Order: sequence, then C-alpha cells, then structure tokens
Amino acid sequence: MNKRTLGPSSVQAEPPLAPDSIPVTRFAGAVRRHLAALVIAVLAGGALGAAHVALTPATYTARIAVLAPPVALHPGIDIGSALDANLRQPRETTMDTEAQLLWSDMVLTELATHPGFDASHAELRDRIDLTVPTNTHVLTIGVRADTPENAQNGAEVVADAYLAVRRQILGSIQERNREALEQNLVLLKTQLKALPGNADQLRRLTTRTRRQAIVKQIRDVEQQLAGLKSKQAQPGEVLRAAGLPERRDDPERDIAGATGVGIGLLAWVVFVLLRETRPRRIRRPADLRLHIRLPIMVEAQTLGGGHREVSRRLRNLVFDTEATTVLVAGVPASAGIELAYELAELCTEGGSPTTVLRIAADGEGLGDPSRLTRGRRGFTVRLVRSDDDRQLTRAVDKAGRESRIVVITTPDINGADTIAAAAASDLTLVVAERGRALDREVASGVLALDQSVSPARGIVLTAPSLGGPEPRAPRRTPARTTPRATAPGRG
Repeated sequence: MNKRTLGPSSVQAEPPLAPDSIPVTRFAGAVRRHLAALVIAVLAGGALGAAHVALTPATYTARIAVLAPPVALHPGIDIGSALDANLRQPRETTMDTEAQLLWSDMVLTELATHPGFDASHAELRDRIDLTVPTNTHVLTIGVRADTPENAQNGAEVVADAYLAVRRQILGSIQERNREALEQNLVLLKTQLKALPGNADQLRRLTTRTRRQAIVKQIRDVEQQLAGLKSKQAQPGEVLRAAGLPERRDDPERDIAGATGVGIGLLAWVVFVLLRETRPRRIRRPADLRLHIRLPIMVEAQTLGGGHREVSRRLRNLVFDTEATTVLVAGVPASAGIELAYELAELCTEGGSPTTVLRIAADGEGLGDPSRLTRGRRGFTVRLVRSDDDRQLTRAVDKAGRESRIVVITTPDINGADTIAAAAASDLTLVVAERGRALDREVASGVLALDQSVSPARGIVLTAPSLGGPEPRAPRRTPARTTPRATAPGRG
C-alpha cells in the first residue's frame, strides 16, 4: 500500500534559506504589515513641521546699500621724527572695521529708540546683517523686524546712524592725523631753515645730503595732507534706499517640513524595530512564516465547534503514515491538550483504539482529574511524571500494548520532556493557538524538535473557541463496521 506524505497546506511556508541570509521580502513584509503606522507617522511628522512653520513669528528684512570709501587710520609718517628712512604707507580702513562701526553701541542705542526694536543689544546685533560684494566698498545692510514698515524704518535708521558714527570717529582720526602732519611739516621747514647755505640754490634731489632729505620729507608730508583733505570730502553715502519688503522671510519652511517627515519616519522605524524584535502573539500565518519553514495547517474560527475539522485531517495523516505514537506539542499547552483529545476521539471513532499520555506539569498531581476529559469515554487518558524518562518509556510501551495509537502531550514545548517524547514518537505535530502563542516560543520549540530524532512534520494554527454549545456526537450504527477499521494495520 502506498503511503501519502504530508502535502502542502493551505498556507505554504517560505522556502528554506541559508542561515545567514535575510530575504528582501521580509523588509517588504514589515512595510506592508505596518503600512498604516507608516502613513500616520509621515502625516504626523509633516503636521509637526507645518506647526513649527506656523508658530514661528513672521519676520521681514529690509536692505539698504551704503558706500564706505576707505579712510587712512594713521598718517604714514611718524610725528616728531624729521628723518625716517622707513616710511610706512597710510593704512586704510577694512570691511571688518566698517562692520564693527555698524555694530557699535552708538548705532544699536539709536536703533533701540525706534518702534519694533525694543530689545537688548545682543538681540539687535543678531537682527542686523552685513554683506559686502567682492572688490567693492559698498555695504549691504539688512535689518530684520516683525513688520515691513519697521524693517524699512530700521534699515534707514541704521544706515544714518552708521554714517554719523563713521563721520564722527573717522573724521576725528583724520583731523588728528592732519594736525600731526602739519606739525611735522612745520618742524621740517624749521630744520631746513636752520641748515647753513643758500636756500635758493638749485639742488639735485638725488644728492644724498641732509638738505635734500628734509626737502623730500616735506614733499611727502604735503602729499599726505592733500590726500587727507580729498578723502574728508567723501565720508560715505547711501547708494540705494531701503525698500518695503513684499513678503516675509522664509523661516526654513522646506527644512522644517523635511525635518518633520524625517522625524516621523525615524519614529516609525523605531516602532517597527520594537514590534519586530519583541515577542508578539501569533494572530495570522504570516507571523509563523517569519520564523518557521514548516507546512502550516490553518483552522478557521468556528462557534463552539472545537477542532474536529483540523483533527479529522490529522487523523487521516496518522492513518496514512501508519504512525503508532504521535506527539502533540502545544503553545500554550492547553491548545495541544485539546487537539490531542480531539485527535484521540476521532482515531477511536475510526476503529483504532487510542490512549492519550499526558506528561504532568510541575505541581500537578498524577491523581488530579482533568476537566478536559470529562464526558469523553472513547479513549483513555493517563498522566505521566515529567521527571522520569524511564517511566515515560514504560508508559508508552504499556499504552502501545493496549491501544493501536498513542498520543503524547507535553506541558512545555521547550522542555526536556518534549524532546524525550519526540524521540519515542513516529510523528510530531506542533499546535499554536491564535492570540495566545508567542512567536519566539514556537520558533525555539520547533528548532529544538528539528535537532531531535523526530523533527516536527507540520504546525497547526488553531482558532480559540468563541463559545456556544458543543456539537452533537455523530450517531453510529453498531452493526456497521468502519471501513478504515478493517484495513490492514488499522487495529
């Protein structure tokens, strides 16, 4: 007689992979399982960015262009020295100097007296920015305020105050330099008159005499005076007046929106990692396929109908494989016990006397009656101690002499008694109950069975009973013999 092996179930498991390989479909499956959370996280992050933009106070920036000609900060000739061979060139102001004048206390104090700028000097300095185009002496001054009118008024006030401070400070420096140069010129002329000889005699400038050196210094001082007088006429002026800002400053709206979406995606990733890494309850076959490479038999939910339909298929599997000892390991243990009783009852109805060996849990007495066996008289239930493998072997041998099929159930799929029962069984089945079984517990139990003599042949995903009356037992005709009972090897 040909034997039928365990065929494909209603939900086929994924093909086996290498131990260190991760299928890409696992990431796609994670996105598919948590798609609603992904959409919510992205929308919440975008709303957070939009709220940040909406709650940020509106600001407007007005800009004004000011010409700042360079001004000499020292005369270039040491005052009081008539003979100086190493003459220095006059040092002019730099853009860093102009920026310090713009952010001086006098300018900030003047700005703080106008509406919209009642703040500290540090905050006012942050609201004034300065840019200088390349190779120019034109300063672009920007002033930020809460309204366009205040920004325009503030830019004009800052420009006027800056030019006034520049005229006051640099003008006083130029005046002191001019007075020093005039004193130096008088000193040089006095020294020239004190020299012996005819002052009107034609002299060559290339002659290295004391008279020629003094004359050359006099001409240098006169050139310095002429330069100072010409630059005093250009202290600085406004080139382009400040315009009224037409729209508010961009408070990094794109960055805020992208940051909000990024925060939402990051929160979703953390959520998925927490959900995927922590133990979770099995509610659908996909939760089993992530960890187990076994055929899966799925039971539909029924109202108080027990597990007769899935147990009928398991009975056919037991008969087809001619198994005499069957291990049913459940997660939790009650799920395996219920399915073992259903399977034993159906096997008995099929003409094969069956005995159920229950390995007692810790603290369970061997004489305690099980509430699950009340009202069932078609098969025998025996309790076996969990701390004695020899007693389990003797109980299996004794039950095998009395019954055609022996069904063993264990209280813990990851216990040592489960491995011992698997070694003594011809067929091993794993039962997981929806909503109560943990994926890690099932995966570790199946892995332990795979390393034993009799690995699991399949896994059954049962549905918890929703309540209701139990179905009536089918009526049998005593004179009629079940066809399976007369088959060879059926008992």
